[in-house]
Amino acid sequence: MYRADKLYNDMMAVDTAIRNLDVKDEASLAEYFRLYTELIFNHKWIGSVYDIYADNAEIYRENGVFLNGAHEMMKDTLKLTSAFPDMTVSMRDTFAVKTDEGYKLWRYYTMEGTNKTYSVYGAATGKSLNAGACIAMSMATVRLIGGRWQIVKEFTMYSIDEIRNACTAGGEEESV
Repeated sequence: MYRADKLYNDMMAVDTAIRNLDVKDEASLAEYFRLYTELIFNHKWIGSVYDIYADNAEIYRENGVFLNGAHEMMKDTLKLTSAFPDMTVSMRDTFAVKTDEGYKLWRYYTMEGTNKTYSVYGAATGKSLNAGACIAMSMATVRLIGGRWQIVKEFTMYSIDEIRNACTAGGEEESV
């Protein structure tokens, strides 16, 4: 089997698992978003951001960054994954809690990858993310919109200093 065929088959296995998942409770909703996170970051199926973020979602990021809607989140995710084309995430924990209007979702994952292409910080450095230090934490409000579970409000923090360090030539001393 060609490598491209394996990559495609692996990606389609995740997509099939999502399609076959019956979201009916906290555990299945958490699994739904775990699978989508894997699809987006590990398989670079970036368009799936539109599946899990509402068009008018409010996304609050570290350092006061605000992203307005699924499209801005897609562009932000594309910038990150483009800078680290081999990026993978490992879910450390995810859970959901039922509310009157949907769910509260919490995700904690680590990121690995090498800065192989241009980033918002400049030319590629070839430096790798430290998976033990490069974490993402997310707390989100999720609602059923048009038959799909989507994030309508999210507070997400990436280890931006670790990402910046991997994307700059100087090293640790450049972290803010």
